[in-house]
Amino acid sequence: MTLFPVITGQTGLDPIFRGGADFDLELIESRTLDGHTQELIYRPTLHV
Repeated sequence: MTLFPVITGQTGLDPIFRGGADFDLELIESRTLDGHTQELIYRPTLHV
């Protein structure tokens, strides 16, 4: 699986949060919970 860490509100073909701002997501923490499940914690920053 590949993740593209962004939140789209203004751009893209089908914005997830239509009318909202666009954010970049910075990975700040990750851990494996049970040997198979990943927990990923991101910090949002306004996309300029």
